[in-house]
Amino acid sequence: MRVVRKTAAGTPEGMRFDPSALLREAVRRYEELRPLYGAFCIHVRRLVSEEIAGRSIKIHSIEARTKTVVSFERKIRRLLHAQRASRNGPEPLTMVTDMAGVRVITFFPKTVQDVDAVIRERFRVLEKDTKSESRDAPGGFGYRSVHYLVELAPGPQERPDLQWFQGLVAEIQVRTILQHAWAEIEHDIQYKSARALPPALRRRLAALAGLLEIADREFQAIRDEHDSDRGTPKRVGPRRS
Repeated sequence: MRVVRKTAAGTPEGMRFDPSALLREAVRRYEELRPLYGAFCIHVRRLVSEEIAGRSIKIHSIEARTKTVVSFERKIRRLLHAQRASRNGPEPLTMVTDMAGVRVITFFPKTVQDVDAVIRERFRVLEKDTKSESRDAPGGFGYRSVHYLVELAPGPQERPDLQWFQGLVAEIQVRTILQHAWAEIEHDIQYKSARALPPALRRRLAALAGLLEIADREFQAIRDEHDSDRGTPKRVGPRRS
């Protein structure tokens, strides 16, 4: 899916076939746009926080971050390298979709579904990616997480001071606290390693992922049984107008 953003003019024709020049130009433009993405990121976090609080959905935390220039350059370099065989690849600044990022961390798996309803009702969802799919593939392993690419939805929030945000895209991640722990530890071990992990360590990581999934299910089952014994609702539904 092609994501539209409010950016500077397209890449000059004479730079199209020079990956180094494309990289420099993309980094320069992102440095200029980063404050805008920072403000957009804070705005998205506020919208999600207010909606979660209004529906009395209990979560662990909500975080927001704007991609650093160093991280952006590293990712663009990797993406341009992957596109080196194509002379007519996408415009570089449209290749990175997580310049503004918000992460919602829940206590229980079912709360992820409640947050899903918030995101779908509050934003225009361009893409939803459930990360468990790669893990369910034969030989795959990883963490369960749901990632959304969103834009501001048309509505009352279209105030003049928010017009700068129109067309900008944010990534929202939603996961449980156990999934978050897995993601942070695996990222540190797997992706920051200078070499590929041996198969034995990969199998051990996969086993741990399975244990965390069982723990998530058990926590949810205990919570559901506890709520049932108390005669309280198991989930918080959408707020009524």
